[in-house]
Amino acid sequence: MRGRTGGTRAARALAWAALACLVLAVTPVVPAEAPERVAVAVPPAAGARAGALPPPPALRTVRPADAVTGALIPSAGSLVYMPQTGRMMSVVPDVENSVLVIGDSQAGPQTWVGQGVEQAGYHAVIRGAGGTGYVRGNGAVSGYARALESQQWLLPWGTPRLILLQGGGNDTAYPAAEIRAGALRLIGDLRQSYPSARMVMVGVIGDGTGPRSDVDRVLAAVAREQGISFLTPGDWWARYGLNGELRPDGRHLSPEGHRVAAEVFGRELAALVPPAVPQMPPRHAEP
Repeated sequence: MRGRTGGTRAARALAWAALACLVLAVTPVVPAEAPERVAVAVPPAAGARAGALPPPPALRTVRPADAVTGALIPSAGSLVYMPQTGRMMSVVPDVENSVLVIGDSQAGPQTWVGQGVEQAGYHAVIRGAGGTGYVRGNGAVSGYARALESQQWLLPWGTPRLILLQGGGNDTAYPAAEIRAGALRLIGDLRQSYPSARMVMVGVIGDGTGPRSDVDRVLAAVAREQGISFLTPGDWWARYGLNGELRPDGRHLSPEGHRVAAEVFGRELAALVPPAVPQMPPRHAEP
């Protein structure tokens, strides 16, 4: 009996020694000021982008107790796995001074949203795809919440200064209840990942009438209910003359139309949430 106990103790000692070597071999990536985060850095692969990537099979977790003062932050382009959310996140420089934008084709870097965020004085970290919405996917990418849950888009690691939710124009064929549910699902997911970040919801750009206006009102109600600031461009097509050559296909603005709308959006966003950093071109991560 004693020999078996001694063998068990020896086996346990060897196991703990092996575990200690494994932990020491991993560079802690948890910032000293946020030791409650549990994460591990994965260096960026050649040609990697911030798309859907599963956790690597050899992923090793660094516990909060293993974090040391002055621990290094993962390099830009690295991936970080967060066990508490089961999510891979991408490392983006200066994310704490950035606006995380979730949106559709209106939210690209050269659109009125992307340009407006830049003109308001922010960095922009954009996660979006044309043809998507709170409910609708485009065949390759799911609706917003599902795209994040399935890691088709990777959220940035850290806490952005602001989260901007844009879209809804592609959801006009869906019932209000589905749009509301999709928006709530997205908000809940983002609050889990960024509990201290402020959110702003941007409604659906349009002429103030029809299905686009209906979706805009649904989103305004969700924002009000959730205590989120709401910025509506619901009548901008009419108010700012964004017609004709400025909106050639009836829904999307021309480069000049984007420029006109961006000036308005930048002013309104800066008034709502004054920037605290110098201007910088948006960084767009394609899905």
